[in-house]
Amino acid sequence: MFKYKIIDAHCDTLSLMAHYAADLQEINNHISIEKLTKGNVCIQFFAAWTNPVDKPNSYLESGLKLIDTYNNMLDMYRHSLMPILHYEDAVNALHSEKIGCVLAVEGGEILEGELANLNLLYELGVRLMTLTWNYTNDLSSGIGDENNEDMGLSEFGRTVVYHMNKLGMLIDLSHISYRGFWDVCELSNMPVIASHSNSKTVCNHKRNLDDRQLEAIAKKEGIVGINFYPPFLSNDGVADITDIIRHIEYIAGLIGIDYIGFGSDFDGIGKVPQGIKGAQSYLNIIEELLKLNYKEEHIEKICNKNMLRVLKMTL
Repeated sequence: MFKYKIIDAHCDTLSLMAHYAADLQEINNHISIEKLTKGNVCIQFFAAWTNPVDKPNSYLESGLKLIDTYNNMLDMYRHSLMPILHYEDAVNALHSEKIGCVLAVEGGEILEGELANLNLLYELGVRLMTLTWNYTNDLSSGIGDENNEDMGLSEFGRTVVYHMNKLGMLIDLSHISYRGFWDVCELSNMPVIASHSNSKTVCNHKRNLDDRQLEAIAKKEGIVGINFYPPFLSNDGVADITDIIRHIEYIAGLIGIDYIGFGSDFDGIGKVPQGIKGAQSYLNIIEELLKLNYKEEHIEKICNKNMLRVLKMTL
């Protein structure tokens, strides 16, 4: 067991569990109890993703089924997992043998245009919401709307941002449109994060963030969670651990070490970088940072302290 404790801000394991009957003993998942333990992941964010491409009859119903999957997971593995609802829970997870779990929602479609559903999600334990997943919804334009005008946040979206701040729920700007990004930064009085996004300067993909956006997240005292999907890491779509390090190095050089974390996107990506097999592979990244003479305090910030700061300010 290595000493650096990891917080991972995004995975899609709940979708595998809900739709393919996988569980946290499944060896083919990127994430399992064993792999999280080997990787010293002390807190894992689990996203309930309501896929707009599927166009379900009810996004809320689909999301609630995923939340039910999450609760069943916590119950089944109650000796290994613990839910995180407040900052104190996160601190306790760092000193516990159990793995802390944060429930997230990916896609504001789940609200179905009703603010009451945001309150419902909070009561059910959701502590982060990714406002869009690529495409326009009731809240905002998405980054995948190539043929539509970028309208940014809707009036409902603005109301949601205000109430997420009021509730103490993390606002996640991964997948949102360019104008939507800036609308949220202007409105939010709390930190905002990009839970699983990288640098557009290093890899010119539309899902990545340009320098101004990275600077804005730092100004809001948020973090950028480095995504492990090879097309977001390298322009040729082929990546290894050195590409993960390139994004860390570039972002650290631009905005400082205090605004970087991990957001692997495990179990939501079809391929991983060479040298990364799953949650157990965090040691390989840490070893590369140590070879580059990163200070221990800086590695700890990337691994957990930066996200802990955001959780303290938000939850």
